[in-house]
Amino acid sequence: MTNARFKFHYVSGQTEELDTGHRYNKDARQDLALKFHHNATWISAGGKQINLANVISIEVIGDEEEMSLKVNLQSD
Repeated sequence: MTNARFKFHYVSGQTEELDTGHRYNKDARQDLALKFHHNATWISAGGKQINLANVISIEVIGDEEEMSLKVNLQSD
């Protein structure tokens, strides 16, 4: 399994995928929303500093949406 990634779409037309540091897509989206809530102009992703003035959109992509737990409450 790989971590979720941010896919940045830049004003120049380029795209770039960078690691979020989060295993699940839901966690990465929540982290991104928190950064926007604090009016960040720069964010850190994949060891890089990204200037949001150069970004058109950001997608969260990855293999796993969220952690799921399967609990069996029946005794055998």
